[in-house]
Amino acid sequence: MSKPDYITLPLRLKTSDTIFGRLHNILFITTSVLTTLYRYYVHGPESPKWTLRFHVIKNILHNYLSESLPHTTPNDLTEQIDFSFIARYIEMNNLPSRALTPDAGCNREFLIDAAALCMPYRLERYGESGNKLNVLAEADREAGRKISCQVVVGASLCGCTCSSERLLDAQPLCADERAILHFHGGAYCVGERSLTHLYVYASMSQATGLRVFSPNYRLAPAHCFPRQLHDCFLAYRHMLLVGFQPHNITLAGDSAGGALVLALLLVLREMQMPLPRNLLLVSPWVDATCSGRSWVTNQGKDYLPGLTLEDPFHPTRMFYEAGRRLDQHMLEELRCPLVSPVFGSFEGMPPMLVQMGRDELLRDDIAEFVHKVQKQSKEPAVLQSYKDMPHAFILLHFAESAKRAFECMREFLEQH
Repeated sequence: MSKPDYITLPLRLKTSDTIFGRLHNILFITTSVLTTLYRYYVHGPESPKWTLRFHVIKNILHNYLSESLPHTTPNDLTEQIDFSFIARYIEMNNLPSRALTPDAGCNREFLIDAAALCMPYRLERYGESGNKLNVLAEADREAGRKISCQVVVGASLCGCTCSSERLLDAQPLCADERAILHFHGGAYCVGERSLTHLYVYASMSQATGLRVFSPNYRLAPAHCFPRQLHDCFLAYRHMLLVGFQPHNITLAGDSAGGALVLALLLVLREMQMPLPRNLLLVSPWVDATCSGRSWVTNQGKDYLPGLTLEDPFHPTRMFYEAGRRLDQHMLEELRCPLVSPVFGSFEGMPPMLVQMGRDELLRDDIAEFVHKVQKQSKEPAVLQSYKDMPHAFILLHFAESAKRAFECMREFLEQH
C-alpha cells in the first residue's frame, strides 16, 4: 500500500520534535499531574499504601497508555495504518535516557556481536515460530548486527574493592561469579534504556549483591515477533561464551520481559542447552490473548488500560504482527507457547519466584501459570501477591512494596 493510502490518526502526543510537539507533551503531563493532585487532596488516596508520588506516576502511565494512541480504531482499518510512523511516534515520545546517579549505582552499555552468537534453532515442535527464528539467525550471520546491552551495579557494590571500570566489564569478575540477566518490560514497545528500568536493575543489584545485565532487544511495532526472543537468546549465549556458568545465572524479567524469560527457557529446553540456576519474574505477561477474568474485574485499579484484541494498537497486535488484521487464525497463533508461555509445558524448569500486584489486570493469567508450573515441575514455584499493587509495581522502586519485593528476591536466591 502506498503512503497516500494510509489513514490519518488523531494522536495526543508530539508527532514531530518541534517546540509545538514538546508543548503538546508538557500539556499532556501537566493535565495528568493537576488532575491527580485534585483527586488526591479532595478525595484522598486511592490506597493508604500509595503516596502522592505513587499516584502521579501511576496516572501518567495510565493516561499515556490509554490516550497516546487512538484505541477506538476499528480492526477493519488495521491494514491502512502506517505502523512505521507509529514506531517513530512511540520512540519520539519515550522519556530520554540518562546515567544513574551515584547514590543509586553505576551503569555502562556494551555491544555484543550477533553473528558470532547465532546457531541453528532446532525447534520443530514450534512450527512456524521456529522457522522464523532460523530466518533471523541466518540474516544476522550475514549482516553482522550488534546488540547493545546494559550492565548495572548497585551503589553498595560500587564501593567495593573492585574499581568501577572492572565492575562494569562484560566478562565475569571471577570464575564462579553469579549474575542476573534481566529482560525489561514495556509491552515489547518501550523500556529500552529507560531510566525507570535502570533504577530497577540498580535496586535488584543492591538487594542481591549481584551484577545485572540486560539486552536492549529490538522493539515493536518496528520489529515484530520473534525478534525480541532471538535477541534475548543471543544475550544468554553471550553470557555463556564469555565465561558465566549457567548454574550461576539468574534469569529475570518484568511484564513482557517475564514472557521472554519463559519463552527462552522453552527454547533452551527444546535445544537441550543448559538452563539457568533460577528465575525471578515480576508480573510476567504469560498470556498474549489476555483471557483471564481479572482483565475485567481489575479494570480501574491498574494503570494498564482494559484494551481489547480488536484494537490494532493493542500491544499484542503490535508485537506479534503489526498491520495484520485480527482473525481466528491469528488467535490460534497467539497461543503458541513462545508467544503465550501459559500454553506451554514446564516440566524440568528451574526454581522460580513470581511476584505480582493483586490489583493488576494480569493477575488471573499469572496465577493460572504458576499453578500449572507447581503441578508440572519438581522445583519450587513461589507466587507472591502484593496487596493494592498494580502491574510491574517494582517500576515504582521507591514504594514500600517494591522495596519488600527486592528483599524477597534476595531471600529467594539465597534459598535456591
